[in-house]
Amino acid sequence: MTTVLPELSGGAVGQFQESLVQANYQRTADLFVDLLKEGQRMPDLVRHGLDAAAPFLTVPSHVMVGESGELSNVNYDHCVLGLRASRRMMPYLPEAHRQLSMAQAVWYMPQGLDVWDQLLCEFPGHYARDDKKCGTRPGGTDEQGNDRFDGPAWNAPKQWFQTDHEPDREGSVAERLRRFQERIMEGDKNGAYKLSLGLRREADPAVRRQLESQLLFCAIIDLQDTLQQRKLQNVGHKALRARAAVELSDLIGYEFADPLYYCVVPDVACFPRLYPLYDLSSVTLGGRFKGEQYGLKQKNTEPLLDEERDSFVDVVLNGKQAEVTARITELLGAGKRIVEISDAIIGAFALHLVDEVWSKKSFFQIGHAFDYSNVVNYWLRHYEHAHQAKAPYFQAAFINDCIQLTKAFPPDVNSELYLGDRRTQRAWADRLAPNECLGELLAAAERLDYPRAGACADSFLDRTGERRRLVQALTMASAKLQNDPHQQRHAASMIEEWEETTLPDRYKDMLLRAWTKYVAGGAKRTTALDCVRLYEGKLGTTESVIFTPNGRQHDIGVMGMTLAKPVEAD
Repeated sequence: MTTVLPELSGGAVGQFQESLVQANYQRTADLFVDLLKEGQRMPDLVRHGLDAAAPFLTVPSHVMVGESGELSNVNYDHCVLGLRASRRMMPYLPEAHRQLSMAQAVWYMPQGLDVWDQLLCEFPGHYARDDKKCGTRPGGTDEQGNDRFDGPAWNAPKQWFQTDHEPDREGSVAERLRRFQERIMEGDKNGAYKLSLGLRREADPAVRRQLESQLLFCAIIDLQDTLQQRKLQNVGHKALRARAAVELSDLIGYEFADPLYYCVVPDVACFPRLYPLYDLSSVTLGGRFKGEQYGLKQKNTEPLLDEERDSFVDVVLNGKQAEVTARITELLGAGKRIVEISDAIIGAFALHLVDEVWSKKSFFQIGHAFDYSNVVNYWLRHYEHAHQAKAPYFQAAFINDCIQLTKAFPPDVNSELYLGDRRTQRAWADRLAPNECLGELLAAAERLDYPRAGACADSFLDRTGERRRLVQALTMASAKLQNDPHQQRHAASMIEEWEETTLPDRYKDMLLRAWTKYVAGGAKRTTALDCVRLYEGKLGTTESVIFTPNGRQHDIGVMGMTLAKPVEAD
């Protein structure tokens, strides 16, 4: 393995890149905000960050074989996910805090490098510090007693995948796109990456769209059939990374996106590769439509009737996977639009989150299922592909599986993980003016007080016809959370589904209620606000978005994550 750093830029930008690959996350964020203040363009800074980080964002495998011979999961990179999601949030943030979400993504990046070695306690970052508790092991602290896994690094991260590849331009575009799928499914990282390089160099802009659609397809179909009692899973991360490659190419410039594809394409071809649902959907559609399934997206133009949507949502919420699969096939056979079927699955997710999730630690898997489904919907809405009729089967199986996991643990109001009931605070919320509701929602979300945050959202939705202002408040609540790109990614998915869904308004409002519950109810890695304070201090914002006084912010640890200690209500 090589330990050679990539070639860095000069001057302040080079210092920013160097601090990033040295895992010095506080200095990296500090330099990023300084460069913004000096007038540097955010897209250029993101590009420079990716140029430096890309070699260290692909692991040899997403499964590590332990000394016992059994399997242990290795995390997927979240750096590109945080960058992509943060960009999506920016239009809903106020001018003074417009770049806060991106600053949070940059704050995280040095902590997300080289996740393989982090799990071996050989490189600093939040997986080493928070998940593996490497600082508590012998040699885990420096001479001053500080956790050395908090960074900066004492050596360079290891480079797992070489960047020096010649583009593969042999054959027609159609042949290369087919081989691209084959190389990914076979696990040929080098072959897949070389094909992506060759396709990216085609002058015809239509080829870019074809490559993006094929990359999304290859990532979407790689999904476990169940999370229950399984080690081999990817919780939709390959699809999430593929979308990041597509969208960040727009941000940094397609001509500069080789490093971005470099850290995503090999990872889509990484082990484990899981195709049981792809096989299931292929057999199901082939048996029912006899070859006509490849044109169903164009052929199916009938909208879902309200009763059809509600009935299907009920099946996703309460049925088994075989029942869900059968209902999707029935709807496709009735000529229903594919995207409306997929949107109904999102509606089921929102209802489940609002009505059934009761534990602070039940948001992780269902949150991944929702973010994965958002990628699938993005593919359906913006691209064409012969296999898009399979999309709802993947979404519904993933979300239904997570729902079954929640139902396996009946609500326990005496558990320390119990979220609380938002209805108990409704009378309090209704005494507030609508504007006060939004402020109190932000304050409650900051201290993870779901009952008050949920009551404020309900009261605001029921008493006003305004929705964008609530979306803005929830975006800000998500932008304040640090060290965990899941929070920003979920916000980006919510924004897009709320904007683009075909669901009726009652379901759209349920999405906002579900978002409130996710941001104010779920366990967080930290409730610290260091990045917000850095951002506000550097840019001299006149009005802080922090509500909780410094001395009243406390964390308590819960299985490698942290929950905010509630602040006594007045």
